[in-house]
Amino acid sequence: MISRHVRTFIINRIASRQHGLALAYDAHALGVTREELRHLVRTGRIDRVTRRVLRVPGAPRTDLQAVLTAVLDAAPGAFACGHTAAAIWEVAGYRLAPVHVVRPRGLSGRRSSLAVLHEVKRLLPRHVTVLKDVPVVRPERMVLDLCASEHPRRAARALDDAWRRRLLSGRSARALVSETSVQGRPGLSLLRALLDERGDDYVPPASNLEARFASIITQAGLPEMRRQVDSGDDERWVGRVDFRDVDRPLIVEIQSETFHSALIDRVEDEARLAALRAAGFEVVEITEEQVWHRPREVVRTMREARARL
Repeated sequence: MISRHVRTFIINRIASRQHGLALAYDAHALGVTREELRHLVRTGRIDRVTRRVLRVPGAPRTDLQAVLTAVLDAAPGAFACGHTAAAIWEVAGYRLAPVHVVRPRGLSGRRSSLAVLHEVKRLLPRHVTVLKDVPVVRPERMVLDLCASEHPRRAARALDDAWRRRLLSGRSARALVSETSVQGRPGLSLLRALLDERGDDYVPPASNLEARFASIITQAGLPEMRRQVDSGDDERWVGRVDFRDVDRPLIVEIQSETFHSALIDRVEDEARLAALRAAGFEVVEITEEQVWHRPREVVRTMREARARL
């Protein structure tokens, strides 16, 4: 027979791996009766956050703890999704709150004041995981959620950000599309269109600065350029460039104030750009200031460079 003190210790050990949280179900599985659990709450050995969720007294109250509380309270098979999942995966521009939680339809009829609940027919095990001790949908599923709820451009940026950081790939995202291909499913047609537009060999922008430049030339009707391309002459590799024209020997380098302002950076850049010019390339340098605040200059500079070629 396990003593009450030992059971409390075990509950605390479980909670230590879950942001200080445990399920009342965990306590009952250890043999703690409802009356014993009420006694532990009354004596301050355990805090009851919701009917289902317990918290170890003194556990730090964090944003991730609030997310996990909402997930655990929703259902045993629930996961953080949508905006919340994007924030957990550290996709730029997203926050944890309000907490979005997805659970299989029919698993629980419980309503929640802690989360925005979403119900789906099923969640495949390979579409979910645990990150930072929080059950969360995988990046491919997260992007699908955003395609259903976000403006297409913002969903596209989230896809690019996750792709750039290798949280997903074109192949893994297409696999999810085929596995969840249900006619009329929200977000599915947009995600499929974004993947078709990019192709499996797509190289996402390395930064928001590059994404902004690509958007400027596209809106100006200029040909799309390849990103992050290894370049040089027939004898040696010179370096990886920010943008390279598909058909012409034209290279564009975006000079970020963050990464190209130090003296050593300028010296190395000058040597690399000189080598590219010696290899026969027309090299155009665009500043961060121009990209963000003077896009017309960017377009004029690009047209002049193409005219020279």
